[in-house]
Amino acid sequence: MHVFQPVDPVDVDEGPFNFSGKKFLITAGDGDKVNTVATSNGGVGQFSGRRVVFIVLRGKRYTRELIDASGEFSLSFLNHTEFRGAIKYLEAVSGRNEDKIGGARLTVNYDEGIPFIDEADNVITARVLYRQELDKDCCKDLDMVDQFYQGDDYYIMYVGEIKKIMIR
Repeated sequence: MHVFQPVDPVDVDEGPFNFSGKKFLITAGDGDKVNTVATSNGGVGQFSGRRVVFIVLRGKRYTRELIDASGEFSLSFLNHTEFRGAIKYLEAVSGRNEDKIGGARLTVNYDEGIPFIDEADNVITARVLYRQELDKDCCKDLDMVDQFYQGDDYYIMYVGEIKKIMIR
């Protein structure tokens, strides 16, 4: 018989396998504009036999509009100690009104046309397979309703097939 060691998910602290609530960046572009948003909502796994990531964004996010336009996005995982100020800046400003990536002193790079943040230690690029607005009537944990539905600013979940994983 095998012996398994329990691991607290908070102790897993590498890239997309981080369960501590640390932020990562979702980046997308439409050919003319690029934007990124800091979030901790998402994960990795499998769906219909494909390796996937899933992300959840509020409906009013500018990055969400760019994902809908392009059908692709990236996840960039930054060193939180080194880029703490940049992440805080990205959370405070809208890319709809300014170049917030430049304002955070970060650099956009591209892989097969998908923008990502060049300073990241790990990057995942993905192609959208599935998009679904989360319906509050489907929430089984009623405490989540207040978290997910603030006025008319709902969440949308995307499932993206992993195109590439890049590790620095």
